[in-house]
Amino acid sequence: MRHLLILFLAALCFALAQEAYYPAREGLAWTYSNGETQMFEGVKAVSGQSAQVLVHYLQGTPISEDYLIYDGNGVRSIGTAAGGQTLIYSPFLTFFPAPPLAVGQTWSSSAKVADFDISINAEVVAVRGVQTQAGRFNALQIRQQTITSTGAQTVLDLFFVPSIGIVRWLTQDGTSIDLIDKNF
Repeated sequence: MRHLLILFLAALCFALAQEAYYPAREGLAWTYSNGETQMFEGVKAVSGQSAQVLVHYLQGTPISEDYLIYDGNGVRSIGTAAGGQTLIYSPFLTFFPAPPLAVGQTWSSSAKVADFDISINAEVVAVRGVQTQAGRFNALQIRQQTITSTGAQTVLDLFFVPSIGIVRWLTQDGTSIDLIDKNF
């Protein structure tokens, strides 16, 4: 019995540490300078899995949902829904590996979705001071390249702060999308 209690407590501590690193509780919300708000709105069964639902709002109107799993493998996406269509990744797409992240760390993930393939290659390139309307942060700068079999390619720099989330996106053309508010 004591061993079971120790295992349970270890699993609970791991889950809490994971949650603290990659925040994902129902009701958490982030608002960005492009007018988008992202909010966790509960759990939904998707493709036989229990997923956190991250709803994306633009000027208050829901435009899409991401179905995410937070576990010992990090943050993985089961799929996404927009315009009445749900797309499932096979296998699930890893957005972030298990914590903690460190400068120099790289990861890749590939999946098939609908009629095309998608690949993400990412690297933690630096720790940077980032000032936004929501505050000043020491953020991990993650360079993320996304490539599809249809020929589409994007490179984004994500500025991620453990226990906060993404505080800035920087696009290839230099556009900066900043966190302006969060509710936690």
